[in-house]
This record gives sequence, structure tokens and C-alpha cells, in this order.
Amino acid sequence: MVAATGGRHLLAAINPAAAAAGLARGMPLADALSFLPGLVTAPADPSADSAALTRLAEWCGRYSPWTAPDNDNGIKIEITGSAHLWGGEAALAADLARRLALQGIAHRIAIAGTLGAAWALARYAAGDGQPALPAPQDERAALAHLPVEALRLDPLTVQGLRRVGLRQIGELYPMPRDALARRFGDSVAHRLDQISGDLPEPLSPLGETPSRRVRLSFAEPISEPADLARATQRLVEDLTARLAREGMGARRLDLGFHRIDGRVEHIRIGTARPSRDPRHLAGLFTAKLDEVDIGDDPGLGIEDMILAVFAVEPLPAEQLASPLPNPPPQAGEGSPRSGRVGASAETGADLAQLLDQLGNRLGLDAISRLEPRASHIPERASVCVSVEGQMGAASTPSPPRGAERAGVRWGIPEGPPASGRHAGETPAVRSRPTSPSHRSATGPSLSPLKGGEGFSGRSVRKPPRPIRLFRPPEPVEAQWVLPDDPPFRFTWRRRQHRVLHADGPERIAEEWWIEGGSGAADAIRDYYRVEDEEGRRFWLFRAGLPGDPPPRWFVHGIFA
Repeated sequence: MVAATGGRHLLAAINPAAAAAGLARGMPLADALSFLPGLVTAPADPSADSAALTRLAEWCGRYSPWTAPDNDNGIKIEITGSAHLWGGEAALAADLARRLALQGIAHRIAIAGTLGAAWALARYAAGDGQPALPAPQDERAALAHLPVEALRLDPLTVQGLRRVGLRQIGELYPMPRDALARRFGDSVAHRLDQISGDLPEPLSPLGETPSRRVRLSFAEPISEPADLARATQRLVEDLTARLAREGMGARRLDLGFHRIDGRVEHIRIGTARPSRDPRHLAGLFTAKLDEVDIGDDPGLGIEDMILAVFAVEPLPAEQLASPLPNPPPQAGEGSPRSGRVGASAETGADLAQLLDQLGNRLGLDAISRLEPRASHIPERASVCVSVEGQMGAASTPSPPRGAERAGVRWGIPEGPPASGRHAGETPAVRSRPTSPSHRSATGPSLSPLKGGEGFSGRSVRKPPRPIRLFRPPEPVEAQWVLPDDPPFRFTWRRRQHRVLHADGPERIAEEWWIEGGSGAADAIRDYYRVEDEEGRRFWLFRAGLPGDPPPRWFVHGIFA
């Protein structure tokens, strides 16, 4: 393989036959052709090589979730705590070598107590079919005979060490560290400490590390959808049994399918709430089994399946409804004997399962709900919150005590102060049949709206809000007579509306306690509910006070 570097063509990789003929990596192409005129070359593709190495590191996840590519020609695997699952380190290395050989990948395998020691042994001690597996007490001696290049030093440092006669790692053991640092810098002592374990060298895994996982291996590769579904059900049952013992529920899961040709297919799901229901989780996975590519060759089936959990949350036991029919209520319809508590629990579980099905088909981030916020500004009174808990809009700071009364005027006469009332108390509100109205030339006020939109009684103080709110409000051209009058005519979306009935005004001022408020005069809004000749009801507001410049009108919503 030939790569162009700095205007020169160099050998980027060679096969064993070229190496036996005397060629080496980094040799100029012209020199290589002078040795072997019939040399077959092809342009190198570093990006494809990197992608293939990443796929191989992902495939090695069958042995441990802690895997990562090592430079451009190796794989790092942290097998602490997982070697016993394969019968020991020697059995794990044998299984890895066998599977790599089936894929036609030449390899050298080494297992050591540190990452630096494993790197050195794999490249300078192991051979093809002969893994380097020194015992922990023999690692220092095994490393002593390796060349200083095994310390992962730069070429200039290696050249300096060889110039003074230091050619093997063992010759550096008795050397004082301060003397090595003065002559060759800190890199030599640093690498010696890493290879001996005196200095930690963490491994950054290829992807997110799961908190729990279960694996299922097959004696023969499987490819039938029914077999994959049964294997999925078994993995889910094993995982949920473990989660039940721990009192936890899964939120994010990944099911990996390891093909015999080295490729790994994934199915990822998420849940709206913690779950350890094996039937529900298995159903989410089996609904996506048609997305798994098992290859065109029937012999290239699935040889391993790994179910990993990346997010869990506590999930205590829940009270479910009794399977027996409920006895007739004896203390009234709302009696605790009616069994409605269990029905509510089932309804919540059914809703969570529905959200999971929709979320795994559309994405959980595409499903949101409205959550109220402590704000009297209509567009800030609620925000969209995803089912995963991520806010779709910034939250509004809570108002200080008494701020809502100062920021909103609903036009309700407060009446004379009651005797003995303190300054911070809210005055009594008179019961009125509809929202605060302003009788003008446009006609009588609106009648109470149906469907719970009416405004009456002491339990509800805020005027009704439209069923649909525009964000942002849309400007309209309005005509009105007196300063506090509603418009008698307005034009919206190139269509003119003549107002027959109106309610208002409801004044809403800007939230002065929020940092960065505009403080402008048009931040004060006077809202009106109006009804046109065709019976359609709109929520209009006038931004600003009458004067110069004149206020502007907007439609903020429409009623049902």
C-alpha cells in the first residue's frame, strides 16, 4: 500500500511476501520498485483502515465492554473481571485467536498487568499463533529482554539510548531516574513507570460503558427471525431478573448481534420510565428485529448476542389491581373499596408502555408534554418537556410574593378594604357570571363560554385562556374608539373581522423580577376576548399604552 506524504510516495503497509523480499514500511516507492520491478501496489486509504479498526474494536466487545483502537494497528481490551467467563486468560486468548483466524486477520496477542506491558509484549514478544501470557511475577523479566522501542518512545529518544549503549529495557531498570531525565527528558522515566504499574494509564473505551450486561453464545450461528426472537426473550428475562433483585429499572438498552464475519448490528431502545417488565422490553426489541442485517450468505449468521444497559433508575414495587372482580361499592361511588387505586396504577403503566412504543419508533425526543410554569405571561406559562426529562424551553424563575397581583389586572373591583386586613392579604373577590367585561359601542359582553371556559365563583380567578396559542403572537390591524375600548374591527391574515361582542381588558405587565427585561412601554398588554359576526372568538391584546407612538395590536390565540 502506497501513501503520498510531502510530495513523496512511501510504502504504508506491506504483506509478508514483500517483507521477506527485503521491503519495509516507510521505504520510497522508487527504491521498492528497484528491488522488485513486478511489485503490485495500491493506494492506501487511512480513513477506511481506521473505520475497519474501529469495527474490530467494537467486535472485541464480546470479551469486555472496555475496548478501543490502539494507534493504527492494535486493539486495547480491559479484561479485568471478565477473563473467568471464558475459563481464564489462556482460554480467552485462544478463543480470540481462533475467531480472528476465521476472519483471515493476522494477529499477535499478549495479556499483561499494565497497558504498556501488553503493548510491548504483543509487538516484540508474541508471535503468530503464540500469544505472550507471562505470569504476573514473570512480567518484569519478560520485558527486560525487549528492545527499548517497546517503551513507545519517539525515534530520537530511541536513537539517543542506543548511542550510549542502552538497547534493552532491562538495562534501564538500575539507572537512576533523575539521570535519565537529565539526559533524555521525562519520557523514558514516564514510560518505565507506566510499564511497571507505578504510574496509572487509563483506557478510554470506544463507547459508553454499560452498567450491566448479559451475553448469550450459540454453538451454531442462527439467522431465523424466530430464533432471534427467542434468544432476545431469554436475554431480557435474565436481565430483568437481575434488575428485580437490585430494585432497579432500565431506561436505555442496547442489544448487540455479533455476526460470524466480524460485523456487529445494534438495536437501541429507550423507555419513558424505568421498566423491568420482560414482556414489554422484549416486545420493543422484537419490533425492530427486521432492522438487523444478518448478511446475504446463510452461513454468516449470529454467533453472539449481548444485551447491555446504559441507564438504570430505582424502581420500587408497585401495587397492581386485583385480578378478582371488585365487590360492589358499599360506601358510595367514590368508596376506597371500588378498586380505583389499582386501576390508576395500571393506567399509568399502560401510558408508559405506549410512550415507549412511540418513542422507539419516532424517537423519545420527538414526544413531549406541556408542563406549567410560574408565570403570568401567557407564552411562558407552560413549556414543552420531553418524556426523557429534557426541557424544550428555558424555565421561568418563580415570581416573588405578590408579584402576580402587581403584574396582572383582571378588571375585578376589589371592594372596600375589610377591617383588620393586613397589607399582604388578597382582598375578597365578588362572584361574577362571566369574565370582566367592558361594555362599549361594539355591543354586550360575551356570554360565559362553554366547556369550562366560563369565569365565575371564588375558586377561579383567572380569565379563560384560548385553546390554541400563537407563538409568537401575530400582528393585526385594528380600529378602536376610546383608549380602553376593544377594537370594533380588525384585519388578520388579509381578512377583515367585525367585532360584535367583547370582554376585557385584562392587563398583563412584564415580569420585572426577570433579569434582562426590556422595561419598554409596549411590554404592557391589554387583552380582550372578542367575537366576530361569524361567531369566532379571538384573544387580542394591545401592546403599549395609548399615546405616541401608538400601540400595536396582536392576536395571541383563538377559542374553540
